[in-house]
Amino acid sequence: MRMQLKLFLTYLLVSLLGLFLAGVLISSSERKRSLTQLEQSMFSQTHLLSIIFSTSLSNSLSLAKIDSLTDELSRDIQGRITIIDKQGKVLGDSYENGEALLRMENHRNRPEVVSALQDKPKKSIRYSYTVKEEMLYIASPIKLQGETIGVARLALPLTELRHQQNRILNIVLLGLVAAFIFSLVLSLGFANRVSKPLRQMMQIGKLLSKGDFTQRIKTKTRDEIGELGEILNQMSDELSQKIAQISEEKSQIDSILSSMVEGVLAVDSSGKVLLVNKTLSQVFNLGSANYGKPYYEVIRNPELNQFIQEVLTNPKEKRKEVSFFHPEEKDFMVQSALVKQKRKGSISLLFVFHDITELKKTERIRKDFVANVSHELRTPLTSIKGFVEALKDGAINDPEKSLQFLSIISQHADRMNKIVTDLLQLSRIESKDFSLKIEPFFLKELFDEVFATLKNSAQDKSQILEISLPSPDLQISADRHWIIQALTNLVDNAIKYTPEKGKIRIEARDKGESVEIAVIDNGIGIPQKDLPRIFERFYRVDKGRSRESGGTGLGLSIVKHIIEAHAGKIEVKSQEGKGSEFSFSLKKVYV
Repeated sequence: MRMQLKLFLTYLLVSLLGLFLAGVLISSSERKRSLTQLEQSMFSQTHLLSIIFSTSLSNSLSLAKIDSLTDELSRDIQGRITIIDKQGKVLGDSYENGEALLRMENHRNRPEVVSALQDKPKKSIRYSYTVKEEMLYIASPIKLQGETIGVARLALPLTELRHQQNRILNIVLLGLVAAFIFSLVLSLGFANRVSKPLRQMMQIGKLLSKGDFTQRIKTKTRDEIGELGEILNQMSDELSQKIAQISEEKSQIDSILSSMVEGVLAVDSSGKVLLVNKTLSQVFNLGSANYGKPYYEVIRNPELNQFIQEVLTNPKEKRKEVSFFHPEEKDFMVQSALVKQKRKGSISLLFVFHDITELKKTERIRKDFVANVSHELRTPLTSIKGFVEALKDGAINDPEKSLQFLSIISQHADRMNKIVTDLLQLSRIESKDFSLKIEPFFLKELFDEVFATLKNSAQDKSQILEISLPSPDLQISADRHWIIQALTNLVDNAIKYTPEKGKIRIEARDKGESVEIAVIDNGIGIPQKDLPRIFERFYRVDKGRSRESGGTGLGLSIVKHIIEAHAGKIEVKSQEGKGSEFSFSLKKVYV
């Protein structure tokens, strides 16, 4: 919506609202004034009627004479007159006579009559079923020697009052229409006056964006719009003067950004920061306020500052690995690059930051893995070698000892075999050729197979191993072989780390489109500090106890890789001394 139309509609709406409120107030005020005048006149008339009829009632005139007098006075007043005694009986009524007058109901309960009998003249407006229209009633007490002996009531139809109000309303509406037309013209003129210079500024602004700085804004007003025009003219002059400088600097910046690999830091020959690209700004939480400052104030790292100083002192291409510990731990390969300086204060050196954090992490994991494998294999190999030497030294001739030593050798060989088997499983899962055989199968069959495999291990420790399924017909879509492997590892771990007479539950939870499988135990639990690392290879919370239980430290790592291969995620909740819960979700099959 254009500015002119917005302004026009705004002022028009304000005018309409003001005129509407004015009309409502005028109409309401006029109705109130007319009604007040009528009430005052009727109060005076009913007071005169009470005086006139006080004598008539005191002389005990007949009903016919009282009714005749009401008719006569009604013609002069042009309203309905009703004379009522203090018991509420109608003695005379200008609208009724004869038998109809005698049949009129008792008026003692009429609001205005009740108030008049209490010496409190009161008005009342209500619909009259006798005359079939809305009436205004005013009642005044008829007194004789200070005692109320009856009530004189005057009633006038409000038809004339409404006619008078309608005439006034018509006049007000005509005035409002005239005022609306005037405000319409005024709003249109004002909107055009305000929007015209803005349209001119917009047209010139388009020309400025295309590089035409010769146009000028002409305004005749001295208000804010005029000041804005002068500011735009001044800006045009400044842009025209600086466009050449901006073009030169832009070409340099484009050159830097186009050759950027990762993070980029640009400094001049004195070491002042001229440019920090978005990547580096995000890594070190830097902003444009750092431009122009010395490099050692922008990035506070002694090792990097020393490297930059070396390059500034002896400008040549160099590279160096630098580690940062704030705001987070990262490793970078910093590469310096020389830039031909076109003028004093322009870019002299570029430092490109290659993030090698993941590479270093991978290298550390590889070293830890090799060290862990070596350690895990060295222990059984040392034992095997020791017992073989013992057998060679003569223990083989002792049947009892030889059988004992061979049993130990067999146990260590089995342990080595399990380590190698787990490593081969991990290697297979991580290989590019690894593929899953996804098929639907009943979750109950999976739980039953795992239960049958491990129930003896649980019974050996007097543990309760139970299954919880929302429905025996629940099906999932996954690789049956690998999911059995993952679930077996989790339940086996729960049995190992749950004390005797503990409880392990394999539970399935229907989540709509997926099924969550959880293994819950009330075992020793896992300390919070160890939770982030329990899925690492060979990581153990309690290394001594893990080896005693026959664990290789690879079970949870295998589980993690199996679940991730199914595009899932394994989660763990644990509280030390109270137990653990391992859970993962798989796709549900709808039957």
